[in-house]
Amino acid sequence: MSGDDSLRLQIDGPIATLTLNRPDKLNAMGAQTRALFGAHLQRVADDAGVRVLLLNAEGRAFCAGADLGSLPTTALDWRERVIAAQRQHQLMATMNPVVIAAVQGAAAGGGAALALAADILLMADDACLRFPFVRLGLIPDGGTAFLLQAKAGTATALDLLLSGGAMAAAEAFACGLTRRVVPPDRLAPQARALAEELARLPAQSLLLTKSLMRQTWAARMPGVLAHEADAFALVTALPGHAQAMARMRPQTRASAKESG
Repeated sequence: MSGDDSLRLQIDGPIATLTLNRPDKLNAMGAQTRALFGAHLQRVADDAGVRVLLLNAEGRAFCAGADLGSLPTTALDWRERVIAAQRQHQLMATMNPVVIAAVQGAAAGGGAALALAADILLMADDACLRFPFVRLGLIPDGGTAFLLQAKAGTATALDLLLSGGAMAAAEAFACGLTRRVVPPDRLAPQARALAEELARLPAQSLLLTKSLMRQTWAARMPGVLAHEADAFALVTALPGHAQAMARMRPQTRASAKESG
């Protein structure tokens, strides 16, 4: 167990639970949290006894994406951060355990990508996937564009990503991103019950079914993500991103004063 409590990993027989635990920051991820998240994921992937990984979060939001207090400062640093997120999301898609994401409140930017990378998505009825990338002068990262197209369809993905839009839980249900939308107070018990149900099934059938399903959509993923990392690095150095961030700074300072 790491001394850093921003993430908690608990392995209970065949079920691993990985909890984002920065509720005061809406579970935003900086470089340190990303590195720890990757280490925990790898530990789960390497544990032959784990059949199910349940990913959840403390507080009113699932994950607000990148931590604005620890952003990279150069295009190449951004590229490395994007590649780290990509590797983690690819590992979720390719590891043997079934990955369940239980999402409440906002899952924004990289947080939305994290939710999309799970095999099964549960959403509280107040949950929302937010895709603000173009509004920040950026492109989708963490595999967002690939995953959203693969799981929700090209037309829906284009609309959301080009408009910097958001998808509420009811819309996610309607377009097939999730079959499971529950009241917020039922999210945790429903997610745990699903994890326990899956953990009772034959492990070999689970991993082979996951592998079979992945063949229909994931073959192009590595090439797309390589292009994504390069394009993201480029866009961070363009004027549109700098202008968008300059517009955000007064809002960020005002929010900090209000919360202080």
